Amino acid sequence: MLSLKPIIVMLTAKPVWFEGLWFRKVDGAAAYAKVRPDALPLPAAWVVRSADKGEPIGERLDRDEPEFDVVIAIENARSHEPGETDEQLLKYRQAVYRLLRGEEGAPDTRPIIWRGGRVIEYTDGDLYWADRYSFEGVINNYLPDPAGFNSVNYTGGTL
Repeated sequence: MLSLKPIIVMLTAKPVWFEGLWFRKVDGAAAYAKVRPDALPLPAAWVVRSADKGEPIGERLDRDEPEFDVVIAIENARSHEPGETDEQLLKYRQAVYRLLRGEEGAPDTRPIIWRGGRVIEYTDGDLYWADRYSFEGVINNYLPDPAGFNSVNYTGGTL
């Protein structure tokens, strides 16, 4: 149950080494659920949680492995060169991989790893692809320490 917001932040700014147009929109699952392809500025990307794998490792500790998809949408326009759309998709996929692979998704987590990818949809006008990533972290349910005290108040009988 770790936040994916840091992942969205990692993908928002265009890297200095990336040539070409960066994602016009990078957002989360709620925005992805409301996608209207006819009104969408492409290219775009969304970070969508796909699973949370948990395992107990202590009395109140669990290992958490959030899996998430980075959904990339690009234009699928007919061109004069075969494979041009695939090359464009590959350029964005490699850039996202370069930004995420080995980074920490949140404080006190293990580095992000790539799990593979798949096509979501090919249409006449756009292409949606999802690459799956994951990282490990620890969540806990320990209560915070009680506040300190600066004096003792005796409430019993007289001594």
